[in-house]
Parts: sequence; C-alpha cells; structure tokens
Amino acid sequence: MKEIRLIWLQLKNFLVLHLLVIAVLLAIAVILAVSINYFSSFPSIRSTDQAVWGQFGDYFGGVLNPLLSFFALVGLMVTLRSQQSESKKSEERHAEGLFDARLFQLLSLSHSAVAAVKFSRPSINQSVVEYEGHRAIAYALNRLQENYFSNVERGEGSEMYKKLMPEFEKWKRSYWSAVASYIESMLFLVWYVMDNAKGASNMEFSMRAVFAQMSSDEKLLLFYVMIFSPQEKIVIFYKILEAEFFAGATHDDLFHYRRHLMHSAVLARLEPQP
Repeated sequence: MKEIRLIWLQLKNFLVLHLLVIAVLLAIAVILAVSINYFSSFPSIRSTDQAVWGQFGDYFGGVLNPLLSFFALVGLMVTLRSQQSESKKSEERHAEGLFDARLFQLLSLSHSAVAAVKFSRPSINQSVVEYEGHRAIAYALNRLQENYFSNVERGEGSEMYKKLMPEFEKWKRSYWSAVASYIESMLFLVWYVMDNAKGASNMEFSMRAVFAQMSSDEKLLLFYVMIFSPQEKIVIFYKILEAEFFAGATHDDLFHYRRHLMHSAVLARLEPQP
C-alpha cells in the first residue's frame, strides 16, 4: 500500500510539472501566433505614427490579455491544488506522528500498570506468599481456570458460554480489583490502535507492539475479559488479534473452544437486552 501511494505521488508530481511546462509553451505559442497573424495581415515597414502603434497595442492586448489571463488562472488553480495536497499530507504526517507518540507513551505506562498488580496468599506453613507483576497476572489466570472454569462441563455452542459467564463473574468479585487497572489499560491500548491506526501495515505493526508487551498468560486473560464482559465491545477481529488470541495466548483446556466462545460472545451482544 505504501509503495502504491509513493508511485502515485511521484506520478502526480510529474503530471503537475509537465502541465505547467505545457501551459508556458502554449502561452508562448499563442503570442507567436498572434504576432505572426498581425504581421502577415498588415505587411509594411515599421511606422513612426503613434496612432498605428496604438492600434497595434489594442489588437495585441485585446487578443492576448484574455488568453494569458486564462493561462494565469489555470496556473493559479494548479498551484492552489498542489498547496492543498501538501497541506493535507502535512496534517496526515502530524496525525501519524501524534498517534505514534501517544502509542509508545501508553506502552510505557503499561509497564507501570502491570508492576502494580499484587496478590498475597498464605502458604501451607502459614507464611505469606506474594505475587507481583507478570507472576500476579499468571496467578489470577490460574485461579480463573482451576477454581471457576474447571467447574463447567466442556461442550460446543453457546450453552458452555452461558455456563462459563457466571463463573467468570464469581472470579471477578475476588480478583478483579487487583488486575483491573492493568487489564483496562491494555484494553484501552487495543481499542486505541483499532480506532486510530491508519493503514493495514500500521495497524499490524501497532498491534504487534501492544501484544509484545504481554506474556501469553496476559493475552489469554485479556481474551477472557473481552468475551465475558458484556460492556466490552466485540468487533470483527483483525487477523493480528486472531493470531494472538488463538495461537499466541497460553494453551489451556478451552483452547479448542476459543473460536466458539468468541462467536457466542458476538451473538450474545446482538441479542436484545431485557
């Protein structure tokens, strides 16, 4: 896509330059044609009579002024068009630069968000075990899988989705307050990229930059939050999202059901709310 735009830009600049050259050549040709027509129609020696020169000036100016004014207008329109195009490109470059700056600023803030996640639990000998950062996210995911999702019988279709939903809500009541800041910041990053990235290549690069900050456990937990939280909007997943959620995320016993769960989540959001 970027190569096509570059070729089109070069072709456009080439055409504008040649149009200006053609306009200048046409103007010169018109001047010569008017002069030749006059001197061929009134062959005589050079006059010293001011009246004759005045008649010649009236003829020359009367014929050429409208034509040259037309060429000047065309040149002005071409110049304004070129300036408008350059202004639009400048605005696009500014928007892209602003998007990149905000994206990497948000990515840097995500490190602080994950570092703030902490869990504490007593061990067998009554000492307190603490989980922080990425280990804390993995701990929260492990609890979701072992303590809640494991209670639901595996199956196809929307029935399993409906049975998993209340289990996810139970997990949220115990663990959401600790992971909410990080998960919501990553969700914001995903939607920010999807809403503001221009072009498929920029979209893919930005999404990869977002998911590169996440471990496979974090990707899986984000996936579960997206499909089991009704307030989260479900869009048509881009290929990069599908690759990360279906291949890049940690494999668990629901791995083969992920596509069914996603489809069920989409259908659930399309159903009329009571």
